Amino acid sequence: MEVRKFFFIFLSSFVLLLSLCYAAKPSLESKVALLNQASSQNLGVVELDSNLYDEFVAKPRNYSMAILLTALDPQINCIPCKEFDPEFRLVARSWLEAGNEPSRLYFGVLDFKNGREVYAKLGLNNAPTLFYFSPTTGPYAKDVSEPYKYEFNRHGFSAEEFASYLSGILGTQVPVKRPPNYFAIFITTILILGALASIKLMYPMMESIIRSKNTWATISLVVILMMISGHMWNHIRGPPYVYYQNSQVSYIAHGFSNQFGIESQIVAVMYGICSFSVIALIHLVPKVEDKNKQRFGTYLWMGILFTTFSLLFALFRIKNPGYPFKLFI
Repeated sequence: MEVRKFFFIFLSSFVLLLSLCYAAKPSLESKVALLNQASSQNLGVVELDSNLYDEFVAKPRNYSMAILLTALDPQINCIPCKEFDPEFRLVARSWLEAGNEPSRLYFGVLDFKNGREVYAKLGLNNAPTLFYFSPTTGPYAKDVSEPYKYEFNRHGFSAEEFASYLSGILGTQVPVKRPPNYFAIFITTILILGALASIKLMYPMMESIIRSKNTWATISLVVILMMISGHMWNHIRGPPYVYYQNSQVSYIAHGFSNQFGIESQIVAVMYGICSFSVIALIHLVPKVEDKNKQRFGTYLWMGILFTTFSLLFALFRIKNPGYPFKLFI
């Protein structure tokens, strides 16, 4: 009887211990089922606490998971957290509504008040922090020991930037579907109608300006100056406006294949002065009736034209010392 009693106690203890182990470590299928349920109930976002965080990031994982560690408590007053939270939830909702593979990617949020243990374990003293956990098993598994960390300083806080970041890791498009802003649409419609009404009322007064060849000549000249000064190069390449080094400011970049933003403005002003000098010599100076004033105007505008061209040549020599042409300077 003693042996039976001992065997019964041992078997009961073993079954209890085995049950506790399974309770503490749910199967992969049960984790995925719980994630699917929590995600569908909360518009694509799984609300986490410390225990759920440890449970869902534990290996094995046949799913990806982006987890936002945030601090939305009003007493903490984390402005970046409040700014990024709706953007993060927008990406999660867009992924859910797009009908993508449910168990491919999940989105979780762990607030500081519910995850103090996780913050302490990870040594985090700021928020928001965003981790992306790759799957460790299955067709999308990656041999990555540490989670990816989203760099807010580099990528920003917008949903589009975050979705683009995820798309690069997943290898599939993560959509962003913003709800229509009816107030903005209403205001835009009112402004357009108001602008059309103003144009209709003011057209008789503006007709002479619109039909004037001088108006279109001016517009054409401005567009030409923008194009030849390198404005489109700046728009495409996005260079710095100026360059700072050792407390010194550089306005001109060396080499014809480089330039700073201010260079296009300097060149445009110089070309504009040259253009206006030619226009003055052709149209303004001949209209002066006094011969002495006319001669003075000719010398003045010719001097401005040649001086400006000389400065342009000097500018080109700064960019490339081998530039062979020179005028005055």
